[in-house]
Amino acid sequence: MNYDNAKEIYDLALNFMGLFREKIICRSRNDFNCIPCLKKNHMKILSILYKHEYITMTEIGKMLDIEKGSLTTLMDWLVEKDLVMRSNDPNDRRKSLISLSPHGRETADEVIELHAQKVYRLLYEVDPKELRKFVNNLKYIVGFMKTLQ
Repeated sequence: MNYDNAKEIYDLALNFMGLFREKIICRSRNDFNCIPCLKKNHMKILSILYKHEYITMTEIGKMLDIEKGSLTTLMDWLVEKDLVMRSNDPNDRRKSLISLSPHGRETADEVIELHAQKVYRLLYEVDPKELRKFVNNLKYIVGFMKTLQ
């Protein structure tokens, strides 16, 4: 790989992330009436927890690039609203494990459903062959990113 390839990859990734936020995430945000006070970082945390049975605050902070103090404030609010639960890590008493509560799982289901409906409406009239190619490319990208260290 050369430097120009690296720049191109970075530019394409930024463009994709920006377009995804603009076309899907931001357009869906207005539809969230399940919890009126749910902010975008709360939704991001719920989405991460939806994919993990248990995860540490440190791991969540790294995934979202959020400082520990800010993350603690967000997490305290989610615990107060019975959306997430904290439990002790049986292997390390210094760590807390974070997971969705049953109410949090229901809320995350609603959030994901709203996003899925937005994607459906956006892509409804796209040529099925182009859509299949897009899905296959996304699967490849996700799989490739998982191999990187």
